[in-house]
Amino acid sequence: MQVPRKTDLAKQLLAPGQRQLAPALRALLIIVDGKRDAAELRRLGHGLGLGENSVQLLAEKGLIELPTPLEDPRSRERALQVQQAQQAKAARRLVNAKFFALDLVTRMLAGREADLRNRAREADTHSRFMEWVDLCCERIEEHSDADRAAMFRERVDGAMRG
Repeated sequence: MQVPRKTDLAKQLLAPGQRQLAPALRALLIIVDGKRDAAELRRLGHGLGLGENSVQLLAEKGLIELPTPLEDPRSRERALQVQQAQQAKAARRLVNAKFFALDLVTRMLAGREADLRNRAREADTHSRFMEWVDLCCERIEEHSDADRAAMFRERVDGAMRG
């Protein structure tokens, strides 16, 4: 939690008889008590007509100290949305690659892949999927040759890249 504190400059500007600050800004500065966090002060500043950046304005003027830089809540939301979109894209890519690999291993092993199909259900993360691909390559190499296994891996890797 960010709890802004008044600086010495702020205390000087709030001294009796000092009127160098705009009334709304002065009122917000008076409210800074070391107990209210930046989000609450931002709401109060907005209520005083100072807008969303009122706390940043006090900090820029050197009137308050913030223990950590303020983070715009909207940028945090956007970062979370981007992260969720990337995770969803990676999950779709994994599912697509898994179905592609299942189809390919079925064609290459022609009826000898039943246990691989069952194990594919457990391949729900990238690392587990890659372990399953290794197992498929071993099985393909046993029933065919190393070149076919390498071709399988290359095609599955291509499917993973999208």
